[in-house]
Amino acid sequence: MYFSKKLYISPSLEKKYRRVKWKLRTGRPQPLIFVIALTKGEDLLEIYHSAMLKQYYYRQKEHSPYIVGIANGYSAAVDLVSNILCDVYTTTGGFDVKAYFR
Repeated sequence: MYFSKKLYISPSLEKKYRRVKWKLRTGRPQPLIFVIALTKGEDLLEIYHSAMLKQYYYRQKEHSPYIVGIANGYSAAVDLVSNILCDVYTTTGGFDVKAYFR
């Protein structure tokens, strides 16, 4: 999996986001962590539970997600998605999320 340099982090995870990233990379269980990733299709962003990333499909290099946000809980992930979209719109004047992060 790949992490963006402009990684958005939930306020409750600001002090321990490095440990959360390490646990995501090594496949450690994290029941409350959700990640926000760029989509492969036409949608803007996707929200995944951290347990989904342990599947073999996401471990393959061609299917590994490009993570742009980490949140503590689903509602925090939805709030983080809205913050990301607001920042993308104010910066670029549109909703081209993939160009904003790459």
